[in-house]
Amino acid sequence: MAEKNNFVHGIAYGKLYIAGEYAILEDYSKALITSVDKKIIAFVEPANEITIFDTVHKISIGLYEKNDNFKLIQEFLIFLQQYTQSNKKFALTIYNELHGEDKKYGLGSSGAVLVAIAKAMLNFEKIKFDDITIFKLVTLFNLTHNISGSMGDVAASLTKGITYYQKFNSSSVKELIANHSIVETINTDWDGLIIKNIVPKALINVFARWTGESVDTKEHVKLWKENKDNFKEEYSKFVSKSNSLVTDLAVNLSDGNTSEVLENFRQLRNNLHYLESFSNIPMETITMKKYIDTYPAGKQSGSGSGDIVLGFDKSDAQFNLILNLEKL
Repeated sequence: MAEKNNFVHGIAYGKLYIAGEYAILEDYSKALITSVDKKIIAFVEPANEITIFDTVHKISIGLYEKNDNFKLIQEFLIFLQQYTQSNKKFALTIYNELHGEDKKYGLGSSGAVLVAIAKAMLNFEKIKFDDITIFKLVTLFNLTHNISGSMGDVAASLTKGITYYQKFNSSSVKELIANHSIVETINTDWDGLIIKNIVPKALINVFARWTGESVDTKEHVKLWKENKDNFKEEYSKFVSKSNSLVTDLAVNLSDGNTSEVLENFRQLRNNLHYLESFSNIPMETITMKKYIDTYPAGKQSGSGSGDIVLGFDKSDAQFNLILNLEKL
């Protein structure tokens, strides 16, 4: 536990998907997600009343004070109170590097802020935890508050580096939630869930560039779900190919097979184009295509047609990520 002058803190990291977009929405699917050199730090200290302050909105509010910008955080703190069985008063301060001035970069702020808060609050309560506990806490909150998604951003924000994430079986976890307490659900193994770090040896430069276009991931998730029943065979083919490529990429990154890594990225991009061909989910803008075509390999990161685009090239360094948040 990190502690200084009565403060405790929790850190979560920004993320970029490098492989597995869209397919990761399906149970047992796989993704590779890397952290970025920007983070969220949540500080907690004892206080006479519960207050919340963050550096994005620059205001302080109470736990039950109505404010749409803080509603998710307020609900999560109440959820954590139920988990910890504590009614201690505290001041929570959130330092957020994942947003610019009125700019959303697509670095996973919503998942990361809950991870940082969970770590800080459990430290404050002197409750031991590991990364899987934090992942389950945040995911359980999201599932019980109708926040959909793969939860890959939550997994990736736990630690620095590249995270290999396999999505849990949603049905079995929902069954756990329906029949067990929060503590029991968190202490039970979740079918299918894998979160592990990949140590890359491949000599690759990753040029990540902000497009200047903001994408609502929820809308793309909605399109995915709406089209599934109409294109079952095509969806199955896309997901199977994505999972196979993610598995190959994880091995090639770990073994230092640089040329094979570049080819994996080319095939991942082609597979996303295949998804676009039948789903009407947009993948690349003209600007993104031009950017990708200047590199030996490239692809979008996360949802299509916005946020971050990636270019890959051989390097003298092992998986060297260069993040440029100037508009493309």
